[in-house]
Amino acid sequence: MVFDIFIKGDVVDLVVLTGEIVEKTNWYKWFNDEENTRHMQKHYYPNSKELQLKYFKEEIEGNDKKLQLGIYHKKDKILIGTISLNNIDHLNRCCEVGLIIGEVEARKLQYFIEAVKLTCKHAFDTLNINRVYSGTISKEIDELFCRVLNFEHEGIFRQAVFKNGSYHDIYRHALLKENRKNL
Repeated sequence: MVFDIFIKGDVVDLVVLTGEIVEKTNWYKWFNDEENTRHMQKHYYPNSKELQLKYFKEEIEGNDKKLQLGIYHKKDKILIGTISLNNIDHLNRCCEVGLIIGEVEARKLQYFIEAVKLTCKHAFDTLNINRVYSGTISKEIDELFCRVLNFEHEGIFRQAVFKNGSYHDIYRHALLKENRKNL
């Protein structure tokens, strides 16, 4: 399968997602993996190739409020995850970043960090976004965004998500264009 590179990176490239990618990769299976989705608001219902294709057609294709790209591992030549800018608001110049590294052997911090940096750089430099924000139910992931990617902790939404039998806080963080470093 040929991947159309949208943003070049060192170890990973960010590629344009297509219906063929839905059909020929494990993308849909990532959301059926309980361990893979333990920090996400996913894994409430099973996912299938058909549902993933429907999501692609209805939520990604032609959606000017969302930019979703595949994370392509250059050496192994496979799709290892997806990353997106969601709720793109051009008036207030902000959006939310979210990602999943779905392939078990690719769950490495290096790929996560590079994909977020490439996406944030695109948001700031190309889309003229001023504020990129995110949230997680994992305090460790929140700390990673803040310590490694220079996001600032903004607050906690208490008991906002029901996951794995209990309610969890959402830790919110954001990066302003003026505070970005090393992008």
